[in-house]
Amino acid sequence: MTNFNGLDVLHLDPHGDVIPSTIRKNLTQVLGGLIEALSDETTLVLNDQLPGGKGEWQETRLVMTSTQLAARLSARVLLGERICRNKDWIDVSIAFSIIASRTQAALRAWPVMLRPLVHRFLPQLRHLKSLTDKARAIIEPELAKRRNLSAEAEKPQDALTWLDETRGNEPFDVVSGQLFLTFAAIHTTSTVITALLYDLIANPDYIPLLREEIVRVLTEDGGWKKTSLYKMKLMDSCMKESQRLNVLGHRNAHPVLLLRLGQAPITLSDGTYLAKGVCLAVPNYHMHDPDIFGENTSRFDGHRFLRMREQPGQENKWQFVSTSPHFLSFGHGNHACPGRFFASSEIKISLAHLLLKYDWKMLGDAPRSKEKHRFVPNPDVLIAYRVRNPEIQL
Repeated sequence: MTNFNGLDVLHLDPHGDVIPSTIRKNLTQVLGGLIEALSDETTLVLNDQLPGGKGEWQETRLVMTSTQLAARLSARVLLGERICRNKDWIDVSIAFSIIASRTQAALRAWPVMLRPLVHRFLPQLRHLKSLTDKARAIIEPELAKRRNLSAEAEKPQDALTWLDETRGNEPFDVVSGQLFLTFAAIHTTSTVITALLYDLIANPDYIPLLREEIVRVLTEDGGWKKTSLYKMKLMDSCMKESQRLNVLGHRNAHPVLLLRLGQAPITLSDGTYLAKGVCLAVPNYHMHDPDIFGENTSRFDGHRFLRMREQPGQENKWQFVSTSPHFLSFGHGNHACPGRFFASSEIKISLAHLLLKYDWKMLGDAPRSKEKHRFVPNPDVLIAYRVRNPEIQL
């Protein structure tokens, strides 16, 4: 479906190895030096999204705040400080991530044979193309400015520069690459932040423990350092537990992960033959398997993965960014999501601010997902927040 004009920016193959190489070679390597900048950006977003008032309880749609956080923090690294604070870009990037999903859903409602015809008339696809044009109008002047700099001039260290340098002489569309990265970053990160905070509000005993951990680590480190996020092990455990319970998955009638369409015939190691065009998916029932994750797997246990990491030889196996055949939220093997380290940093920094600067409570029952077999936050759900005095300045 991503081969159709308009949705093609979401198809990784035309981007070749440029995007994965950029993330692995550049983004992951410089993350440690970006932590303080991302924390500063988080402060700006929350000051705008969650105004303080006079200390009274106020209502907010958390998913909107989470989306703004994901959009601004990802743009800070993908496009630099100036564009990340450009309201037009933030609006375009958020709208693109929403409309792209709706466009794919609209196409799936039609038989496969009719999609090449139908896609030409879908209003969602016309909207998507309009957003792509707006994105191009914002990014291309900045890209041209950087290309005109002398060889000795220092260029901003962000994904716009890295993509352009990594592509070399390949016919690679940098704007399409940015939209691909933006779509991947905003949708997943905002959903994880929303689900995680919902889980913590529903299990409030973890909030003071997490605040204590954040304060202790940042006090020991004297502020944000490269190792600070790694030291927040209870937070990491809570993130992975929330991810276990709130599987993102696919828009499908069944709870599955890694939905794939065979592009060529293949024989698996056990001799199973899969023809081209076969649809393959991995069920996620094992995410509640007590033999893997211990007792009470239907309940949120923020210490679950912390305990598992304390077992001999398991320290690195159950981190939020770790992948395995038992935990496929980020994929596994050669095609595991290369951006998961950046996503983890965004989420931890955001959560530190959200917990130290605000109190939280539900308004009524705990929010439910819009869909049965995957977590999709309801944008209309309201929760309450109240500004508090943080123990340390972030």
